[in-house]
Amino acid sequence: MKLLSNLVAGLLAATSLQAQTVDVPRLNDSVTVFTDANGIPTIVGETETDVSFVQGYLHARDRFFQMDYLRRIASGTLGELLGQAALSNDITLRTLGLRRGAWATFAALDDSEKAWLKAYADGVNHYLATNPLPPEYSALELTMAEPWSQVDSLAVGKLLAFQLSFDQSLSDIGNTIRIGTYQAVGDVVGFDGTALFLQDLNLSIPVDGRLTVPDFFERIGIIVPSPNAEAGVASEGGASLPVKSSLAALDADTALVDSMARIDGTTVELARRYRDRVEGLPFLNEGYDIGSNWWAVSGEHTASGYPLFANDPHLQLSMAPIFMNENLVIRDEEVVVSGVAFAGAPVNAQACTDFFCWGSTVNRMDVTDVFQDQILVNNFGLPTHTVHNGVAEPIVYAFQSYFVNNIGNGQADDVTRADVGYDAGGITFIVPRRNNGPIVELLGDTALTVQYTGWGPTFELSTFRAWARARSQEDFEMGLRDFAVGAQNFLYADIEGNIAYYTGGEMPLRADLQNQLAPDGGIPPWFIRDGSGALNHEWLIDESPQPGQATPYALIPREEMPQVSNPPWGYLANANNDPIGTTLDGNPLNQLRPGGNGLYYINTSYADLRMGRIDRELQDMVAAGDVTIDDMKALQANNELLDAELLLPFLLQAYQNASAEGAWEGIAQFAADPRIVEAMGRLAEWDFSTPTGVAGGFDPGGDPSGNSMPTADQVANSVAATIYSVWRGEAIANTIDATLSAVGLGDELPGSTTAWRALVNQLRLFPLTQGQAASGLSYFNFPGAPDPASARDGVLLASLSNTLDRLASDDFASAFENSTNQDDYRWGRLHTIVFSHPLGDATPFSVPPSGGFGPIARSGGYEAVDASSHSARARSVGAFDFGSGPARRNVSMLAPTGPQSQEIIPGGRSGVLISPFYTNQLRLWLVNDYLPLSIGEGDAQATAVDVTVFSPLP
Repeated sequence: MKLLSNLVAGLLAATSLQAQTVDVPRLNDSVTVFTDANGIPTIVGETETDVSFVQGYLHARDRFFQMDYLRRIASGTLGELLGQAALSNDITLRTLGLRRGAWATFAALDDSEKAWLKAYADGVNHYLATNPLPPEYSALELTMAEPWSQVDSLAVGKLLAFQLSFDQSLSDIGNTIRIGTYQAVGDVVGFDGTALFLQDLNLSIPVDGRLTVPDFFERIGIIVPSPNAEAGVASEGGASLPVKSSLAALDADTALVDSMARIDGTTVELARRYRDRVEGLPFLNEGYDIGSNWWAVSGEHTASGYPLFANDPHLQLSMAPIFMNENLVIRDEEVVVSGVAFAGAPVNAQACTDFFCWGSTVNRMDVTDVFQDQILVNNFGLPTHTVHNGVAEPIVYAFQSYFVNNIGNGQADDVTRADVGYDAGGITFIVPRRNNGPIVELLGDTALTVQYTGWGPTFELSTFRAWARARSQEDFEMGLRDFAVGAQNFLYADIEGNIAYYTGGEMPLRADLQNQLAPDGGIPPWFIRDGSGALNHEWLIDESPQPGQATPYALIPREEMPQVSNPPWGYLANANNDPIGTTLDGNPLNQLRPGGNGLYYINTSYADLRMGRIDRELQDMVAAGDVTIDDMKALQANNELLDAELLLPFLLQAYQNASAEGAWEGIAQFAADPRIVEAMGRLAEWDFSTPTGVAGGFDPGGDPSGNSMPTADQVANSVAATIYSVWRGEAIANTIDATLSAVGLGDELPGSTTAWRALVNQLRLFPLTQGQAASGLSYFNFPGAPDPASARDGVLLASLSNTLDRLASDDFASAFENSTNQDDYRWGRLHTIVFSHPLGDATPFSVPPSGGFGPIARSGGYEAVDASSHSARARSVGAFDFGSGPARRNVSMLAPTGPQSQEIIPGGRSGVLISPFYTNQLRLWLVNDYLPLSIGEGDAQATAVDVTVFSPLP
């Protein structure tokens, strides 16, 4: 204590800062908080217990409403805060059981971990006991909040992991509905519904096949039984891409089509009933856009000679931001860690220590299965048992009570019980066989149950706690053992010059996939599976778990999971792409684990466009040498659309064909249209960038105050971005969507990204298929066309004509005022962002209106590296708005003396509207600028503008 007191006294003498003192209970020693001009604290104390207490106190001060909101989402008690409108969400989340999993985790923690979480909770609760609630509670007519508990922090952790890994369950349900519907309609109309789903629309091969570890199969001995020399080759050049890679994938997927089972009507009905109930609920949305980017360059290719590191995780862009900046120093354990924390959890989720930095992207491992189980019911129609291999297995009942806040009647704290029937959520039916997962839908004597690795005790927060203490790469690897759910690709770089990639998460082994080269019964794991036992779809039980393993099932061994350290090619990158190539041959069930020990299956499909751009840029940088931190920033700010680079050449070729002498008049008419001639000239000159093109727009390197003026080049590229982006939506509508709607499938269209990929693949395959897809359908239908090629060109050019009509129409009048002057079609008038608050965009808590912002025009677009995506189908005002993107940007140089790092978040440290730190970082974020990251006491002292000492009560 004397050392700390002397240090503070010396600091105050040197800087003339006046320290504030706060007397609090439960501290063993004083804790000093150094706060810089941007409101970012560094919390310095002797022990973890003391630092965690103050950390909890500051979290409650700065983000309590967000903390309460997140724990209530996870716990299924959001209605007690937001009212009746949240009840459906509560029933769904309570049924799924994140809070049950958090309790299971708490019971399995050791004493030191429980003490750590208790110290944090004590700090939160001391703040709540001595300070008023945030202003949101007044709007909700609430005067009190429940105390924080250790389980609340674990529930928040469970929720964040759930967001990053559970979407596969809804994909299983959506996939089953679509293929079952396609099969049934195809039988009537006369096309192959199985091929429609698996080959026309969901071809597993990436459109751009860049990998994180391209030699991984060879490194660990994964076996490809029938290798195809053409499959898996990353291709360049859009329309010039012929068809070798896509055709090889099509051939590979034929094996899946041939073995795929017919989906029973009862299965489709169960799935549809569940989807209809949960579609659109917060945190449970199949279309939610979550991803991330990271990359690192080895010191041998950098100007400094030291590794360079970059990470930007993509999450919902909310107000307050999902992350908050925070730096910790724990003296007795020599812990120094700086980065970003989640409100409600006492860990740095992405950070640098004085030895290394880490970052992450989502790894979409398939860690959920939805089963159709036979059940027994009692006289009340409630399920009592599931039946597996003819044996009745008891179901566990969990009785639920729901409450809602009655807002608007002027009565404070009017929270009353909601009437929810036993069969409508009042009882949760838990199936022990499904890792204690729930029944989510009932129909007669069948049920949908969900098995997920996260239902039981898992210890992701312990991983981050261990990394704060790690002093070597080996320590980092040891800490990773606790990371079971919310699968991540982790990037590591240290001051000794190492860069490495590790997979975090436990991947279960399915019994049928370990015994043969195809899923038993013809039902791959991305559809609803059979729970009866007849098809051997169960997860294998592991009698000899790996050290630290949380999931009670057999897993892919850690040494077989994607990873690499110090790759010889000199850099690492991941953007939610296929990390090792299991999908590149078009069949994600076409490789064997080392030794032939079962199929090597991780997932069925991945993102690819952001990685396609990143990998191209990094290859060029590394080839040129002398990579700098500014190069890292420029790549994070890259807003060039790779999707346009791959798709636009087909439109350019169609226009060239229409302009040729002797072209069929049906397409020649488009080449004679002056509007199309002008638009094609703009598109041909476009560099694929997406500047706003408007005064006051926010572009990389622009004026953060919002006073930028666009250059002539920015205006030209902005107009091209608008024309292309609306044309993309028109092209999908007139090909994929029009064809499916014409055969009665308009209610079961594929998702946005799937539709875009299907269009690209149909265009690539056209020279061989002549428009006749594997299903027997044609996606290029143009009246009177004399041949398939003319029909294809006619549809693409008609879509451009429609685009120009729409841009000048009333549909776009709010953006372009019915103008026919293409110079007016500025991208920033369509591509805007709102940072939403849970209480609604119209409230003063959202941005805009908070922070002095009007409409926020921003560069970017569909699958840009600087994530700012929207639906590929977008073709109307409002459809190009975006609400997810970089929740943090970080760039670092790993010098031998310690990391030199910069970061930014889209908002500020505080979630309290009246705080000066509510939006103080947002303008810098909007123009891709950064703040320095303070690491350790020295940096904290040098940058402090405020010092607060938390002292034990006398």
